[in-house]
Amino acid sequence: METRHMFIGLLVSGVVAALITWNIVLPRYYDGLSFRSIEKGWPNFPSHKRNRDYLTEVKREGIAANTFQNIPVSDFAASVSKTFLSSYQSYLSIRNISDLKKIASKSFTTLALNKSSSVYTVGDIIEVHIIVFDGYGKPLTEGGDILRIWLTSPTLQARVNGYVVDHGNGTHTGYVRALWKGKCVIKTSIAATKQQIASVHNYIEKHGLMHDMVAGFQNDSIVERTPCSAKPNVFATPAVCNFTTENYGLHWFCGKPKHPKLRCEDWKITKGHRMDHLNPNERIVSRIYKHMLLRQLPVITVTGDTDTIPSPDLPCYMRPNIATWQEESPVGYYYRGKWHQRGCRNTFTPSKESYESCLRDQYLFLFGDSNIRSWFDHIQQQARLVVPKDEKLGHRWFSLRKAVRQDLNSTLKWAVHELPFYTGEDSPREMIKSIAWYVDRIPYRKKVTIVIHNMMHFGRLPPSEFREHVRDMKHAIGRLFKRMPQARVFIKGPHSATYRDILKPLDFIRKFQEQIFYEELMEFQNNITYLNEWDLTTCIENVNVHPDPSTVRDMINTFMSYLCEE
Repeated sequence: METRHMFIGLLVSGVVAALITWNIVLPRYYDGLSFRSIEKGWPNFPSHKRNRDYLTEVKREGIAANTFQNIPVSDFAASVSKTFLSSYQSYLSIRNISDLKKIASKSFTTLALNKSSSVYTVGDIIEVHIIVFDGYGKPLTEGGDILRIWLTSPTLQARVNGYVVDHGNGTHTGYVRALWKGKCVIKTSIAATKQQIASVHNYIEKHGLMHDMVAGFQNDSIVERTPCSAKPNVFATPAVCNFTTENYGLHWFCGKPKHPKLRCEDWKITKGHRMDHLNPNERIVSRIYKHMLLRQLPVITVTGDTDTIPSPDLPCYMRPNIATWQEESPVGYYYRGKWHQRGCRNTFTPSKESYESCLRDQYLFLFGDSNIRSWFDHIQQQARLVVPKDEKLGHRWFSLRKAVRQDLNSTLKWAVHELPFYTGEDSPREMIKSIAWYVDRIPYRKKVTIVIHNMMHFGRLPPSEFREHVRDMKHAIGRLFKRMPQARVFIKGPHSATYRDILKPLDFIRKFQEQIFYEELMEFQNNITYLNEWDLTTCIENVNVHPDPSTVRDMINTFMSYLCEE
């Protein structure tokens, strides 16, 4: 690090002292689990003139053509990605990551506002030019790194997400909209390096899963466990059991038991854990070279005749569903601690009475993992729903859940999705069914609503396999609409998490999952509401896989605003 400081000192007079102070005073980002751990005391770095000149030269010479990705600017701005998978093979072509100093560096990467003044007007789009340098202090010449930008005003409890355009040559432009008046701080980070994306997805493409899963076989007292995967090679296991039929037609393979008295038909349990087989460099890249907070720009001032840009008068429950698939980021913002939609007006005010009014006669079924189970718990508590005494529900966290209110004629259910579902403990295989299986068995009711969330567990799959799961779900949705045209369907999109032990590059996975949802569900977009949770969780710098209860509440309030009429 001292060598790097000397190198910079030879180029830029006066910056050495600032850099040394920064490295002594401030903790490294990964000493904590939150961006907030390094907010206080962040130095005010001046922009390097040589880097501004370099950016100007790049633009003037017309070499900003995207050589790594062929993604239009509109897709970076889109709240639901539509073309990002076009970059997938470029990531897979990156192999043999040995020199970690060739990866994007937060220490050398530079930022500059697009104008000399730091004063803006409410409604302005703030533009930030970013040049990414590697650990040697050299500017990168290819794109592929995914950056974030967001705007905050802590005293106003105001936050909004933006987006960053990758020009494909190491330069980026960040855009964030000034939606309130006051003093604001622009934050940026290198959220996912291309080497992290390459390491993880080359591994996933080879093995079919990011983390290991096993099948447990038993015949009388004979017990054996074997590895499983969505791909038939199953980590080079010589003989496999094809459990695709048992997994409701979705690819699933497990090693065949070696004991002569055990057969594939003796499959009894399934289990997932966090073990992977990345090599040491790949693990370092996947844990450390991500969510690297960049130098803070000078505080800006936003002026204007109004305090905020208000939400439109259109109530969310009257908004056309197609609009939720077509809007640009950000879809909303926090102000005074309250989440405001930009495409419609949230009309749901949470209370026992409002929940009861909205859920009257409702059959509401939530599908997915623990991040939608938290919705079940919240809604059950708010609406005072009870578990029927005659319901034989299991005590496991992934057991099917049901709660009712007879006086409201209201039913609330939650079920996990099909394999790969990581229980972390032995699960009888019959407890894990597909979303389509459950949807096909929803009884006829006047009001049927389903919400589907399948990000984290399926984020361990190759995109092609994720598409198969979405396609299977789509066919079930089509059958549901045929039986009950009035049914409501919601897709709960991916949310941000920056915890360092999440090896998956969520900023990339989020993009391709959105695109697959968009493509596969295109014929139903007039009937399905897309719930963007990315902007909401990115701007608050959410750390953990499971957001705080207050964030879950904000998500549910938005959902209820779409579901419930005033």
